[in-house]
Amino acid sequence: MAVHLSSPRKNGSITLSFEKTAHPSRIKIFVSAHKPASFPDCASILPIQVGAANVQAAGKPLFEDTLHDNVGDNISQKNPMYCELTAQYWAWKNADANYYGFCHYRRYFDFSDTPHRQNSYGEIMDAAITPEAIAEYGIDDDSIAKAVEGWDVITTPMNNVREFDGFVSLKDHWNADPHLQLKDLRHMYDVLCAMHPEYQVDADTVLNGTRAAFCNMFIMRKAIFQEYCEWLFPILDEFTAHWDYSAADVQTLRTPGHLSERLLNIFLAHKQRTGSNWKIKRLQCVHFTNPEPFTPLEPLNTNPRFTVPVLFAADDNYVPMLTTTIYSLLKNASSERYYDIIVLERNITSENKHGIIDFLSQFENATIRFLDVSRAISGFDLTTSNAHISIETYYRFIIQEALPFYKKVLYLDCDLVVNGNIAELYDTDLGNTAIGAVPDIDFIGNLNMKNGERMDYVNHQLHMSKPYGYFQAGVLLMNLERMREIHTVREWLEIAQKPGFIYNDQDILNMECEGSVTYLPYEWNVMHDCGGRVHGVFDFAPANMFHKYMESRKSPKIVHYAGYDKPWKNPWCDFAPLYWDYASETPFSLQMMALLSGVEKPEPAQHHERAIAEDSPIRKYADVLAPVGSKQREIMKVVARKIQGKR
Repeated sequence: MAVHLSSPRKNGSITLSFEKTAHPSRIKIFVSAHKPASFPDCASILPIQVGAANVQAAGKPLFEDTLHDNVGDNISQKNPMYCELTAQYWAWKNADANYYGFCHYRRYFDFSDTPHRQNSYGEIMDAAITPEAIAEYGIDDDSIAKAVEGWDVITTPMNNVREFDGFVSLKDHWNADPHLQLKDLRHMYDVLCAMHPEYQVDADTVLNGTRAAFCNMFIMRKAIFQEYCEWLFPILDEFTAHWDYSAADVQTLRTPGHLSERLLNIFLAHKQRTGSNWKIKRLQCVHFTNPEPFTPLEPLNTNPRFTVPVLFAADDNYVPMLTTTIYSLLKNASSERYYDIIVLERNITSENKHGIIDFLSQFENATIRFLDVSRAISGFDLTTSNAHISIETYYRFIIQEALPFYKKVLYLDCDLVVNGNIAELYDTDLGNTAIGAVPDIDFIGNLNMKNGERMDYVNHQLHMSKPYGYFQAGVLLMNLERMREIHTVREWLEIAQKPGFIYNDQDILNMECEGSVTYLPYEWNVMHDCGGRVHGVFDFAPANMFHKYMESRKSPKIVHYAGYDKPWKNPWCDFAPLYWDYASETPFSLQMMALLSGVEKPEPAQHHERAIAEDSPIRKYADVLAPVGSKQREIMKVVARKIQGKR
């Protein structure tokens, strides 16, 4: 299944229509987007750029290969208020279909026959719009036709707002949003009742009730869709004609779009009450957290003979440590080589990325790049067995596919410092072996413990024939060509899902690459003395290994702070001064000092809805009896929220 990617149109031109010829267009599901995104490639799915008139007026390019809501009969300029309704209006006035449907670039219907687990807000959460996701949720022409044909209306499931956060009604749910005003909801109610008095009972039922279909997603037969639009847009136009939005913030300005979500439910409730006998179907909603187009990495325009590719995996919380590690590497790097530094990540903020790049720009022989791995690991249930091992540890399994232009790369953990020229390590000849790594003195020491637990684990879980060949995976020289021969990325990740591993990816690499390892000198991965393990665990290893390890401590080229005892948590830990020599020179040193002091990153402020609504008749008495800022006021708030079932 192909995935269609939209991108900004370079010449700023617009398209009048967008027809895919591979399949009849009896069902048209318009997917509104205001930013570039990936779209399923099927005839029934039609991406449409909303707010295109405002984009073009700002002199910015429009998206390629999508419809645009600013051609033909349109209200594109109203997008800041009407949101995705500008796509709905455009389809009403300019498109012809048997069924009209509407989704968002992040949210799609689940057209499959398989129920999926959803969150308390009634959404299936997934990462990226990949071919696997498209197949799982049936976002293809055949599955869409099978799910849609024969029905009159399709919406998302009816969710109970009591389950969201204890809201007592849809009106209460509306008022809880700090950007939405209860007076605007009442204004809409008055407009609706004046224009369509027969809908008053349905508006009362819906707004005072607790159940509704959300997300403004639906699919309707042509006649029903036209009737709905003829009813909806005059109501919104009348509302906005008498609505003062001159001082509205960006979110409040979207009020008409929010109102339409409630109006859809009122419209359907009225039709059901008055005997329309429409066949209504509810399909689950899939929310993709990373719908942006995937941009694969390209080879650098450098001489590959002199390029040293080094990969890391990190999340946003580990940015200070990541920066320290890269800085130590580049500070000791050869000026005669070029370093392609690639960070595998899913959530590092743009601000932090720019901070890292700006700081490391002092090294002219290095490029810092980031690769979002969300797509690659989407659909896999990855967990770890240890608190100090994060999900990021599995990212190394995707390297062989993400970087097809490299035959060999270095992978480094972020809890280490490089104290030598990393090019020396990269130049190690691996022959036909898959991995270059240092024996794991900690794991091997455990093999010789009298309790026999670790040896039993190796024999029965890892099935290794040579357990004393177990290596530490925090520093890896990877022969990607050989790795590709052993397993595909999917196979590596499927193994990673299996339970029972102590050290997760490290155990898997040892199990699957046994007999295909080049052992590196110990100084390239000197594990520090975490919790006194040098003379409590390490010294149980075979004597020759222990002596090599102890010798490597005298002049380490890489010090690895593996385990729970980290220099940013304990300044007295082994090799901590060396770590802080590098860390103190980075722009994130203050953050690391905060961690050292036990200061945690503050969470964003949480704003609660008012316990007593602004227009409640109780408020005038509450203001007198319990003035703002008083102890009585705070007690009253707690009691009010308790009564209403709020937090």
